Amino acid sequence: MNYRRLKPCVVLTVIGLISACATPYQPVPLSTPVPVAAEGHALKTDNVVIVLDASSSMAEGYGPYKKFDIATATVRDLIQTIPANMGINSALRSFGHDPTFSAASTVSLSKMSDFDRTALEQALLTVTKSGGPSPLCAALETVTDDLNGLDGHHALIIVSDGKDMDVGPIMAATALAEKFKDNLCIYPIMVGNDPNGNAQMNKLAQIGGCGVSLNADALANGQQMADYVSNIFIGHALDSDRDGVADAQDQCLGTPAGTTVDATGCPLDSDGDGVPDAQDQCLGTPAGTTVDATGCPLDSDGDGVPDALDNCPGTIAGVEVDASGCPLTVLRPDATTWTFNEISFDVGKANITPNSYPFLDEIAAALGARPQLTVIVEGHTDNTGSRATNMDLSQRRAQAVVDYLVGKGVSPSRVSAKGFGPDRPIADNATRLGRSKNRRVQFTKVE
Repeated sequence: MNYRRLKPCVVLTVIGLISACATPYQPVPLSTPVPVAAEGHALKTDNVVIVLDASSSMAEGYGPYKKFDIATATVRDLIQTIPANMGINSALRSFGHDPTFSAASTVSLSKMSDFDRTALEQALLTVTKSGGPSPLCAALETVTDDLNGLDGHHALIIVSDGKDMDVGPIMAATALAEKFKDNLCIYPIMVGNDPNGNAQMNKLAQIGGCGVSLNADALANGQQMADYVSNIFIGHALDSDRDGVADAQDQCLGTPAGTTVDATGCPLDSDGDGVPDAQDQCLGTPAGTTVDATGCPLDSDGDGVPDALDNCPGTIAGVEVDASGCPLTVLRPDATTWTFNEISFDVGKANITPNSYPFLDEIAAALGARPQLTVIVEGHTDNTGSRATNMDLSQRRAQAVVDYLVGKGVSPSRVSAKGFGPDRPIADNATRLGRSKNRRVQFTKVE
């Protein structure tokens, strides 16, 4: 049937009276609202119009309850479940009415505005009694005014028993669908079990093309209503950086486009060295290895041997080293000074630490191989403490090295001690690394 060629909305007048004998209907039980998991999700529906049937057929009973009470309870549960603070716009209107409430076919109980749960509940409470004909068509015609000028996607929720209606509502809904096209979904909620009413509600849902008709019985508890609201309003999980991990689970929001990420949304670091694979120039670094900003094993002295394998950290730039990071020749013949940070002492003392013995033994052997070489053993400190203390300490440390070498067979005439304290720094004493370089033993060739 082509509804567009029919006459506009025609209201059927209900002939007959509701039985004068009042039925003791029970109050509809209150349901406990269940929160909708909306955080981190896109908004699927921006604007909603809720239409409540307040016509005379809603005064009929359905089980132990009055249909109008079921309808208002359903709308109340809906209002309590729709998530607030998401930018949803809402309007509430009714149709039918007992003459003591309104003679109008449809009434705007709450005009389209930002969703306000309290205001909507108060507006709903103003309709306390049903009566009159069922001009759903008139209500649907005014929905156009409710939605005009609004951007986004619209939902039309109709709570009714579908009774005492002709093709008018179908015509009005068809006109709405043509106007708003894919931006409108119709969601009828059927109250009662009237076959013709149920058929009417199903037709309305089909016109929108994206809605569904449900019976109010299927929305009687909080979880059912939460699932219903989620289906209408809550869209896909937000993924603002488009890395495939939803924002709610993404521990690294803002990952650059094209970056491969792990399950937490953070840049993939397959070797676990703290440098993402995209920047890692040394993939597959063994676990526990200290790496630099490129993901390669840290080589703080730049001698080509990673710190983890370097037995002689702090080697002077340009000095050729072996696989252990130590100078190939301890006293290179092409040099006139040799600096050794490898020779260490107890803190604040001149006692040589045992780990320095192998290195000193190598120096003693080198001196033995060059019997014509005479050197001054210089002691140097950083600037921590007083100068007088450091001068004394550097002298005693230099002498301790001389004594050790003499003890290893070096002639006392070839080695002498001289302490310079903090006076000849080779690095910045303001940094920890600089101070460690300044604390050194230096050999100078005597010409």
